[in-house]
Amino acid sequence: MRHSGGRSTRWGHGEAVTAAASTVEAAVRAGAAEPTIELSRLLAERAARQRGTDAEAPTRVPASRFKDYVTDFAGTLSSIVRPMPERPYRQTRLGTLFHAWVEQRSELVGVGSRIDEALWEVDEDVSPDPAPRADAPGTSADAADLAVLQATFERSEWGGLKPIAVEIEIDFALRADADKTDDEGRAHIVICKLDAVYRRADRIEIVDWKTGRAPRTEKERDERMLQLALYRLAYHRRFGVPLDEIDVALYYVADDLIIRGDRVYSEEELFQRWSAARAAR
Repeated sequence: MRHSGGRSTRWGHGEAVTAAASTVEAAVRAGAAEPTIELSRLLAERAARQRGTDAEAPTRVPASRFKDYVTDFAGTLSSIVRPMPERPYRQTRLGTLFHAWVEQRSELVGVGSRIDEALWEVDEDVSPDPAPRADAPGTSADAADLAVLQATFERSEWGGLKPIAVEIEIDFALRADADKTDDEGRAHIVICKLDAVYRRADRIEIVDWKTGRAPRTEKERDERMLQLALYRLAYHRRFGVPLDEIDVALYYVADDLIIRGDRVYSEEELFQRWSAARAAR
């Protein structure tokens, strides 16, 4: 009941602000009020947010959202400039606990500034919650589900392996060369948060742990692998490892499903996917 009441309050506040803004706009259109310069600017910004497609793409783009941009650029921008109030997702909490457990289990310390923590999505179709410790108290259902994920991971091919890095953040400018930017004259910084990196024989393997819903179609699989294509490129850019010597995989732990990305995208291909989606919005 307490949670529902809080959510109603947030919605009520949003409706009140929207109603007030609409009243002001109506008064301005009717000539009953003369807006100040500041008010005119705010009303113009509100109109642009409502149109969505007029908004600029953010300079910093999480790799986990890249597929959303290239499949629905305008819709993704609209969801950013006009965010809807969201409830906490239990699946997000469970995913956060699992990621923390894997990191602690590795006995390595994650690296990266984490300045974009609010942008990171543990899994598709959920929103991030504050990150608790792996041993933080939770519901008995959380503990039971986490135990199942842990047992599945222990039996996986990575259960007996030691990663060389965990939770490493690599940011890079996505452009085919130094002269290429988007139509707004900016290079976009892609934020890559690599869950785990392994050295297997003479190759590097990057793995992303997923605790949410596995893709149902081949199209969904290909779209989700774009995130790993960016991870491969990021690792190549940071450490100089050739692209064709880096393997990538998504591991959907609940389903014990491994999806490997055999196709090696060049930076030019990824840049063109972004540019084409932006031009078509």
